[in-house]
Amino acid sequence: MNSQITNTETAWRGVFFDGPQSSQDHEGDEIPMWVVYVGDADTTPIGKVYHVGSYAYAASLARSMARERNLELINEAMPA
Repeated sequence: MNSQITNTETAWRGVFFDGPQSSQDHEGDEIPMWVVYVGDADTTPIGKVYHVGSYAYAASLARSMARERNLELINEAMPA
């Protein structure tokens, strides 16, 4: 008997929204920064990581990415 198991499941991915993280502007002043990216179950980014200096813009970006890609939004961010 020839049996072969084919894994047709796609690996889980989600849109991650995290921050604020400490960053510096061009003058060396400390500023808050949020990150938004598509990642796997281990939170490893898959593709571009967006670094955003505005909580409101980052939240909007994360919601849009999740909606457009039909992915779960993992929101671990908070305003500064």
